[in-house]
Amino acid sequence: MCIRDRDYMSRVLITCSPEDSILEAAKKLAENHISGMPVVKDDKVVGIISVSDIVRYMSIEIKEHHLPPKEPQSIPMVILNLLQNELRFKKELEKVSKSKVKDVMTKEVIYVEPDTSLFEAASLIQKHDITRLPVIEEGKLVGIISKSDLVKALIEF
Repeated sequence: MCIRDRDYMSRVLITCSPEDSILEAAKKLAENHISGMPVVKDDKVVGIISVSDIVRYMSIEIKEHHLPPKEPQSIPMVILNLLQNELRFKKELEKVSKSKVKDVMTKEVIYVEPDTSLFEAASLIQKHDITRLPVIEEGKLVGIISKSDLVKALIEF
């Protein structure tokens, strides 16, 4: 059984451009309730961007010294700690709004063709620890197959 059978892939293609800002990509991911999408330039898949890529890029780390100490603090110290964290967060957001998708996307795209077996697609997803595979036919993106698509296929099988 292959991906093309019973149309196991999703044909609703939500993509972005490598020139889009990371903030634009993040909004698109959030609005469509997806965790990643292909990056397309001139009808060719040139990368994949995921929530994980964006979070990693933002590099917002909560460290113990950023958290309020366990012992009681004066109100001015609590306010000062909150303001410092707020400024750090705003700085990261500003960085993200100016950066491009091409700066953070995964450039090595693992993909399948419509005639790929469901077993092979599942193996690739597991081997590369990814959640989705672009489906490419004759150099063009024609769909996406995700882990949840594979589970649906298993139920129907």
